[in-house]
Amino acid sequence: MKSINIVTVLVGLAAAFVVTANAADMKESKGAMKVSMADQMAKPHFKPSGKPPSAARGQAIFLDHCALCHGVHGQGDGPRSAFFVPGGQYIPDMTLAAVITGRDKELLSSIREGLRRLPEPAYVMPQFKYILSDEEIQSVLAYVKTLSSRTPKK
Repeated sequence: MKSINIVTVLVGLAAAFVVTANAADMKESKGAMKVSMADQMAKPHFKPSGKPPSAARGQAIFLDHCALCHGVHGQGDGPRSAFFVPGGQYIPDMTLAAVITGRDKELLSSIREGLRRLPEPAYVMPQFKYILSDEEIQSVLAYVKTLSSRTPKK
C-alpha cells in the first residue's frame, strides 16, 4: 500500500515538472504560438462532397446546426431562444415570406459570416464558414426557402 502512495506522489511530481517546463517554453514562444494556433483554428472542418446543393440535404444540416436556435420549423422558437435578451436579440421567423424573399445574398452571408456585423448583444449566430462547405450552406438556404410552405397550421 505504501509503495502505491509513493508511486502516486512521484507521478504527480513528474507531471508538475512537465507542466512547469511547458509553461516556460510557452512564454518564450508566445508570439509564435498565437500565429500557429490562429492558423490551426482557421482551417475548415468540412470535406466538400462535390454534390450539388439540395433542400433535402439542407434539411438534415438545418436540423443538426440551426434548429437549436431557429426551431425545427424555422419559427425562431428553438430551445436556445429562451436565453436570448428580449429587445436585444431575436431570431426571425423564417416561415414568413417577407423574411426570406429576395434576400438570398444576405442570408448566405449571414450563414457564412455569422452576425458579427451587428452591434452587441445582437450577434449570437456563429460563423459556419469553417464548419459547413459552400455546398452545404447553399443547401441550407434552399431548405430555408421551403419553410413557408411547410409551416404547420396552429
